[in-house]
Amino acid sequence: MTETPEINTSVPQSARIWNYWLGGKDNYQVDRDIHADLREPETILKAAVETLDFSQPVALILLGILGHITDDDEARSLVRRLLDALPSGSYLALYDGTSVIDLAGAQAQDEYNESGAVPYVLRAPAQIAEFFDGLELVEPGVVSLPRWRPDPAQADPDAESDAETAEVDAFGGVGRKP
Repeated sequence: MTETPEINTSVPQSARIWNYWLGGKDNYQVDRDIHADLREPETILKAAVETLDFSQPVALILLGILGHITDDDEARSLVRRLLDALPSGSYLALYDGTSVIDLAGAQAQDEYNESGAVPYVLRAPAQIAEFFDGLELVEPGVVSLPRWRPDPAQADPDAESDAETAEVDAFGGVGRKP
């Protein structure tokens, strides 16, 4: 007899939070309560300091979220405000959507944005790289995600070079705060 795993309803879970945000029914009160908005970095930092030791380096992880901040200046300002609060030696790991690989994807994104959904702006790789200004970029820098330290075991043995590695319209990198 297989035992059914128990769901811990006292701890928020990201999939249930998304379910709540999308108007679903598969979530609990704890998932509906852990509201945080990237546009409120001070609120985020106040909550983070309750859990993290800011006397030691920490990581700020912004994966696929900055496209929802459609104004470039505002997006850079928010990242900078979050980074400014972190101690030296902390890291920023960030990626976001682009439109340089697949033009059909850019068209689909435009249609999504016109649907009335929360818009998501696709940025050029150079714009994504600007989020790392003032940081020490970790090699290989800001690149299409499959090119960021790919697993050699998953490389295509028939490929003549890594130029044949499939790229995606998501660019990112990791930077260290000096």
